Amino acid sequence: MSTLSQLKEFNKLFNEYNERFIRFACGYVKERFIAEDIVSEAFMAYWENRCNLKPDTNPPAYILTVIKNRCLNHLQCEQTRLHV
Repeated sequence: MSTLSQLKEFNKLFNEYNERFIRFACGYVKERFIAEDIVSEAFMAYWENRCNLKPDTNPPAYILTVIKNRCLNHLQCEQTRLHV
């Protein structure tokens, strides 16, 4: 697949799921701007790792897993920061 077609697929994926993923992340972190950062980072992680993923990888599921893990890491860091 050419880079241009990959980019078109990525843009389609981003446009279709970005807002949903932000709402999902907000459910964890409760602040939209933090959720937006986490979602952006998750999309970047997918794009950077796309060549290393198995061909049958479901991109939205992969990105959602990254978002969940980053939200949990954020909450854990916040909890640690507040208790130190």
